[in-house]
Amino acid sequence: MGGPQEPAPQWRQDRARWKQAYDILRGQLERGEYKTGFPIPSLAQLEQQFPDLARNTIRKAVDRLEREGFVRAEVGVGTFVRPSDEWEPTGD
Repeated sequence: MGGPQEPAPQWRQDRARWKQAYDILRGQLERGEYKTGFPIPSLAQLEQQFPDLARNTIRKAVDRLEREGFVRAEVGVGTFVRPSDEWEPTGD
């Protein structure tokens, strides 16, 4: 399920890093690595998964996932996976 045990991604130069992080996280969601109703890793945990990205870069990827309905954030609680029938990817 992603995490510090996996090697850090090799970032492409022709695509923004936040979009690449978004692609990785979206792929994990689509493969069912994070289950509906359960939290995705916290920003601190995602910083371990993506050690060479700034927290704001990771936050931008997670914010995009939230805008597209993949996850919902609950302040002070966590960010939770929404049912796949609520996902509305933009296609970018």
